[in-house]
Amino acid sequence: MKKCAIVTESASGIGRSIAETLANDGCDVVIADINENEGVQTAEEVGGLFVKSDLTSRESCRQLIEKAVTQYGRVDILVNNAGFQHVCPLEDFPEDKWDQMLSLMLTAPFLLTKYAWPYMKERRWGRVVNIASVHGLVASPYKVAYVSAKHGLLGLTRTGLWKAESTELQ
Repeated sequence: MKKCAIVTESASGIGRSIAETLANDGCDVVIADINENEGVQTAEEVGGLFVKSDLTSRESCRQLIEKAVTQYGRVDILVNNAGFQHVCPLEDFPEDKWDQMLSLMLTAPFLLTKYAWPYMKERRWGRVVNIASVHGLVASPYKVAYVSAKHGLLGLTRTGLWKAESTELQ
């Protein structure tokens, strides 16, 4: 049976490459992106499903998982790839931009993992891939929200919440 993979921000760039690779490896791929035009095109090219997703919204995160399960009956692989940078000195950094960046790059991976996890447990198999970049390990000037989110994403990954239950997935 084919695996179902969800890749966030996969209408272009790294996410698209990941989606193409997973499709070429035989997965059913869900293209999750805010960009509808490129998302639909990518989904058509990889033979997958496009789900327009505003991952800064809890409800949109929940709907993404539900739509994947409705279409493919499962979620086996979740690739949390979405992110963007805003370069600005701390004292000028817009508070709304901070909220948006942390929501997209830290809260959304938490929520998507939380919502996908029961389906992975049910099948006793699953993979969560969190894309953090070098900024998960080192800081750069004027990238306070991006670096904070990526450090947090590594922290989420390292908590090993799913490792504690990994014997259920073997």
